[in-house]
Amino acid sequence: MKPWKQARQALEAYVEDPADSSLMRFCATYLHQVQGTLRMVELYAPAMVAEELERVAQALLEDQIRQTDDAYDVLMRGIVQLPDYLERLQSGHKDIPIVLLPLLNDLRACRGEKLLSEGVLFSPDLALPMPASAAGPDRPLPDSEMKSVAARQRANYQIALVVAPRPVIEMSPSAA
Repeated sequence: MKPWKQARQALEAYVEDPADSSLMRFCATYLHQVQGTLRMVELYAPAMVAEELERVAQALLEDQIRQTDDAYDVLMRGIVQLPDYLERLQSGHKDIPIVLLPLLNDLRACRGEKLLSEGVLFSPDLALPMPASAAGPDRPLPDSEMKSVAARQRANYQIALVVAPRPVIEMSPSAA
């Protein structure tokens, strides 16, 4: 049985019987396993979500969350949404971690933590070399050619400025 399914079943059972804390402990353990696996395969944004899921489960165990019903809902939503996201990746879709941000912030909000911005999920590999095209052209344009290219570009820019839609600014009678 997959850890996702086990985590979901443990959560459902805990919601039915909150007195049995071992069920939430199982849920947190399964989420921890998922997080470790995601980190091993270098899926860091999904691993962050799994970590937040585990933290919410742990906070529920330790009675640190006031709105338990909201926490159960967000936890269940995460347990359902994250596997769907991973299946999309597995089927060849592009990894777009920004779509996980609302879920990530909902999980953090349950625990009263500060919300995250998009920058947290943006982590380009700066160790990679620049592409050859970033160096510019092999040879610069001669001055005579550059002047004609610049003149055409300036004319195109000015035409675009004339035809671009402008916002309508309404003035109140008192401002006139």
